[in-house]
Amino acid sequence: MNVIVVLVDTLRADHMSLYGYSRATTPFIDRFASEAIVFERGRSQAGCTFPSVNSLMTSRYPEVFAHQGKGHFGIPDAYPTIAEVLNGHGYQTAAVSASPIVRNTPSKLNPNGGFGRGFDLFIEGCVWGHGACVNRKIFEVLNNLEEPFFLYLHYMEPHAHYRPPVHYEKRFAGEYNGFDFIQQGNPKPISKTLYANGPEYEITDRDIQHLVDLYDDEIRYFDGIFRRLLRKLEARGQLEETMIVLASDHGEEFLEHGHIGHCRGVWDTLTHVPLVLQIPGVQGTRLDTAVQNLDIVPTILDYLEIDGEGFGFEGRSLRHLIEGREVSPRFAFSEQKQYRSSDTGSFHLIVDSAEDTMALFDVRNDPLEQHDLYSTSHPALGPLSAALEGWLERTNRLGRLEESAAAARAKEEELRALGYLQ
Repeated sequence: MNVIVVLVDTLRADHMSLYGYSRATTPFIDRFASEAIVFERGRSQAGCTFPSVNSLMTSRYPEVFAHQGKGHFGIPDAYPTIAEVLNGHGYQTAAVSASPIVRNTPSKLNPNGGFGRGFDLFIEGCVWGHGACVNRKIFEVLNNLEEPFFLYLHYMEPHAHYRPPVHYEKRFAGEYNGFDFIQQGNPKPISKTLYANGPEYEITDRDIQHLVDLYDDEIRYFDGIFRRLLRKLEARGQLEETMIVLASDHGEEFLEHGHIGHCRGVWDTLTHVPLVLQIPGVQGTRLDTAVQNLDIVPTILDYLEIDGEGFGFEGRSLRHLIEGREVSPRFAFSEQKQYRSSDTGSFHLIVDSAEDTMALFDVRNDPLEQHDLYSTSHPALGPLSAALEGWLERTNRLGRLEESAAAARAKEEELRALGYLQ
């Protein structure tokens, strides 16, 4: 069985029609998912590409990646990657990444590369490019790949700037008379206002809505790109024998919590991400249990009947859950800066170690997390708090949250100095 991981950078689950969004942003993905396994409550382990992708590729929680030396954002040698494991089991491995962060070789935003270990081929020529470039590169590679193969495809829609290709007919963004930077889908001037003492702009709801409109157009554009990818596999007779994993590294904030962009928290807007699996021979279903991007690697290996023991993976295979054989509850965990969170699929607990506060949200009825329900008597608090404490204890961080947060802040400062963050 071949395996393809499709990583869509900055894709919020709640902006996909697949997850109930009012706009038809993902019509093809909706049809694809009707015969696949859809996880309603997928969660990324961080709200930023680094270290979310590191975590996904290694099934390790993000904190370990914050302790690398300055300028290092890749995957340390100590942590085996899915590409390495499969390469060691006879898979040809290839990646096409449009990300300036997820690279094998150095770039301005990632001075040391470090994501290429285990890949026979790592193509970086589409950096910041549209999805058509990623497709074009992988279509060329497919002609020379022997089966079984493992592909990692990193698309940059709908990461800012929110600018679909010129030839793409926008479906959601209409006429707009306002700031040029918003017309161009560029939220960075707002970031400078919020975080870098930049010029003061009087930003209105209409301005933010135009950014959202363009963001949604980028999602709709990617939907067509994904369709062309699967049609190519179908034409080659490979679709029916290929496991497809559709995932995202994080979401995007549009001032729901006073922030713009990403990398600044763990709210659902940033860590509730799509997760869809199409596995040959496995019937489609929708599951509302909390699951993690960390679970992707163990699940892939489980269905390939490759023993994952001994690699130190911290995720759990989703196979028992998919097959209805799992009885123990699942929790999903995320971390970014001073924030740590646990999620049951119904309630989401967020701890701010800097302010020593907790917030509790009913994510089914309050998906934007606008109404804090925290109370020591709330019935959801006990299980979530115990799970979070247990997770921190298992990962040896229970007594050093401030140290972990300081390491994460230091990495954030590096990204800011490189120009990725304001």
